[in-house]
Amino acid sequence: MIDTEKLATEPKADTFLGKTVLRIEEMLRPLGEPGYRAGQIYKWIHHFNADTFDEMTNLPQSLRDTLHARFQIKTLQRAQVEMSADGTEKYLWRLPDNRHIESVLITEARRNTVCISSQVGCSLGCEFCATGQMGFIRNLTSGEIVEQVLQIRKLTKHPITNIVFMGMGEPFLNYHRAVQASRILSDPEGLAISAKKITFSTSGVVPKIYQFTDEAQPFKLAISLHAANQPLRERIMPIARKFPLNQLMESVRYYMRAKRQNRVTFEYILLHGINDSLANMKQLISLLSPIRCKLNLIPCNQNNLGFSAPPPEHLDKIREVIMKADFPVTIRKNRGEDITAACGQLAVEVSEKVIFMK
Repeated sequence: MIDTEKLATEPKADTFLGKTVLRIEEMLRPLGEPGYRAGQIYKWIHHFNADTFDEMTNLPQSLRDTLHARFQIKTLQRAQVEMSADGTEKYLWRLPDNRHIESVLITEARRNTVCISSQVGCSLGCEFCATGQMGFIRNLTSGEIVEQVLQIRKLTKHPITNIVFMGMGEPFLNYHRAVQASRILSDPEGLAISAKKITFSTSGVVPKIYQFTDEAQPFKLAISLHAANQPLRERIMPIARKFPLNQLMESVRYYMRAKRQNRVTFEYILLHGINDSLANMKQLISLLSPIRCKLNLIPCNQNNLGFSAPPPEHLDKIREVIMKADFPVTIRKNRGEDITAACGQLAVEVSEKVIFMK
């Protein structure tokens, strides 16, 4: 597993987006501007979603002209937008270095969730995840993470209520940038999305779960589990060789002892003939029952990796067994399949290359 936190692979861009007020103040210092200008610029970009410096009407015109000449705001270019029959929206973004990422907006009656990317590619190589076939390319900057939400907020008619790091990449391998982005997303002077509505989904980077806990991060935690025993988890998720299941579950228990009012969410993709036997389900109940949690079962979506969802009659048997658990269980309805926007399914052909997202 690549330690992507230590790789200086992200592009350098003179943009204020994704920067803290203190960092913006440092960027303005050579211009001789008073410190309070940093807070004004920060709020214009992250709260009011300004696209240009001319929109910042409480800044002197001379400063706006200088900022326009020296800095930029938005860096993502919208390459494609697709709309599913069920209302799901899929966005393809071109990055400044001509790489591509995707984001998905899932609309529901009570909430509208943006699924965002934290990396280009992924180093973890999960067998069922198309992103893993790319390998790791680079981390996204905090600005590129935040900008996915800002851009979608302007493009969609739906108010954004929830954010999940379940797109391309492992957010805990881009930890500092993902956390900084989330602080801006939840800042009342930023995008003002409740921290309780922002979820980090990890495949099991155990040291970062401890760090996330020790730092008392206010965001929610989800675990991409997908197997309830070590041999099977190693087979489909190589990360289990570095961080075995018993270590992962101990880190989750540590998190739960610190977050006594929270539930941790476990995600489990049902791969027919691999991890969806009734014995697998009973083992899953046994593993999770001591933990205050909820479980999302996700029938595998069609992709080109050779996996399939349980047939309906077997899914009914799974439902009979798993619903006996003493924790909440949801069998997720697939969304966006007709535009290949569902979990494990996203694959967009760009410039004769296939860009994948889990």
